[in-house]
Amino acid sequence: MLRRSLSLLALGSLLATTAALSQATPQTTPQTAPQPGGNPPAPRRQIPAPTNLKVLPKDTTGPQVIAIMRGFEGDLGVECTYCHAKDPATGHPNFASDANPMKDTARVMMKMTSSINKEYLTQLPEKPDDPVTCGTCHRGMAQPSVFVPPPHERRAAPPASPPPAN
Repeated sequence: MLRRSLSLLALGSLLATTAALSQATPQTTPQTAPQPGGNPPAPRRQIPAPTNLKVLPKDTTGPQVIAIMRGFEGDLGVECTYCHAKDPATGHPNFASDANPMKDTARVMMKMTSSINKEYLTQLPEKPDDPVTCGTCHRGMAQPSVFVPPPHERRAAPPASPPPAN
C-alpha cells in the first residue's frame, strides 16, 4: 500500500512539474524562433519538384521523394552520394544526374521490391503485415551479408541392434 502511494505521489509530482515547465517555457518553432540581431526568421527553402523520375510515379512531390530517400539511407546505411553523383562545380549531389551507376542498381532494386510486394506477397494465403523493403535484406548495410544458416544438428542414430544369435 505504501509503495503504491509513493508511486502515485511520484507520478503526480512528475505531471505537475511537466505542466509547470510547459507553461513557463516559451513555445518557439523553427519558423518563429527569434534570429540573432532581431531579424525576422528566413523563410524555409521551397523543395523543388523532382526531375528524372524513372521508377517513382511522376507525380511524386519533392517532400515525398526526400522521405523515400531518407528511408533508403537508413535501410542501406548510406548517404545521398552513394547513388547520386556529385556536381563537380558545387560539390553537392546532383539528384537528376544518371552519372553514378549505383543509381541504376537502386532503380532495379526498387522495381524488385515492388514486384515482390505486388506480385508475390499478394498470392500468399496469409498476407504479411509489413511489405518487403530494402532493409529486409540490407539491414543497414550497403552490401547485405550472405545468410549462412546455422549448422544442422543431426539426431544421434538409434543404437544398432545386436546381430541375431544363431
